[in-house]
Amino acid sequence: MLNKASDQHRRRRPMREIISYFAVTSAEFWVGITLIVLALAVLLLAVRPESEYADLPRGEFPSPGESHPTRHVSGGDPPVRVLPPNMRPQDGALIMREAPRDEIAISALLDLASRGFIELVEYRYLPKATPSIIIVFLRGPDETCNTEERTFLDLISVPGRAENPPYAKSHPFDERRFRATLEDLGFPPVGVPVARLSGTRRSVGEKLVGTVTKRVSSDYHWLRSGRESLASAGILELLGGFAATILTIILMLAGSLRPFWVIVSVLLMVIGAATILGASVRTTDGSVARDQARGFRRYLIETPLDASIGEIAGYGAWAVALDCIDGWVQSLERLSVVQQVDVAESVPSLIRTSEPLTSWNQVGEFLSLLLNRLHADPESDDTKSPSVYVSWQDIRVE
Repeated sequence: MLNKASDQHRRRRPMREIISYFAVTSAEFWVGITLIVLALAVLLLAVRPESEYADLPRGEFPSPGESHPTRHVSGGDPPVRVLPPNMRPQDGALIMREAPRDEIAISALLDLASRGFIELVEYRYLPKATPSIIIVFLRGPDETCNTEERTFLDLISVPGRAENPPYAKSHPFDERRFRATLEDLGFPPVGVPVARLSGTRRSVGEKLVGTVTKRVSSDYHWLRSGRESLASAGILELLGGFAATILTIILMLAGSLRPFWVIVSVLLMVIGAATILGASVRTTDGSVARDQARGFRRYLIETPLDASIGEIAGYGAWAVALDCIDGWVQSLERLSVVQQVDVAESVPSLIRTSEPLTSWNQVGEFLSLLLNRLHADPESDDTKSPSVYVSWQDIRVE
């Protein structure tokens, strides 16, 4: 019995020496170790490597019901894809690069415009004023529209309803002047002006992106379940570790705290950052979808000279979604050397009132303007104080 007790004492001695080295109590030491172990557990769950199908070409989905071996995703670029992926541009923006909310929303608007549901008009109320982008409603949703497209088109079917009322009240829209301007330029409006991008409710964009995320995550199963929870845990660890590091350093310098807690705080901060940066996002099918989007991006940038310039011009939504506006414009410029087309007629859903669209660089600038003007006015923010949906006519009556 004495020998057994002596052996246990010798095994505990190194741990006591470690605790003594940090000059903390046993309870403090084990609380700190527990926090680090929990953070490491979250990190291990988050950094599970993304995978792809081992026996299929990159960018190819398996047939329904088939089982295929997988492997860690390979490096390099996927094959060039000539046709757009079988998804909406906004889906591609999310699965390829988790694009910012505004870029996903603009890619959805451009896709609706290319399909003839809306027009996007650059309009200056005064010659030197900041240009506005007016959404012109052409027709309602049809069977080709998905959930977010149908919801958006139903919303804008009433002029002004997509704008935040405070913005609409402080920036009254003169529809007669707008129509007269277009007619003077030879663009008789065939639709109804319904909203300005700068005053469009932020909640509209958030709901649109939320629907896209739900479809890609829950319907297509392209995004890992729990990824947002793991990322949130990583953010909590990073911010909590950072705040704790500052506080513990101050207390340590004041002589009120041991350096042990500074070490714990720094480790939590580092592990949190690693969790955020290293978290895998996509499922195996999601990796296939990403490769399809990346392959089509290569096509937009490396377009061969025998491609149809009219067809390539219709991919503006994809250029925004896949973050390749400049490369897409350069491809169009190369094609224009051998294929003579009217630029404005090639993008009929984009109308510029300041000057005609005569070059592809101007088209690229137009797309960049869309990104800059969406929710540009502070009065477009209705996320903190939601307001009822009202039309421009209702505001005029008030």
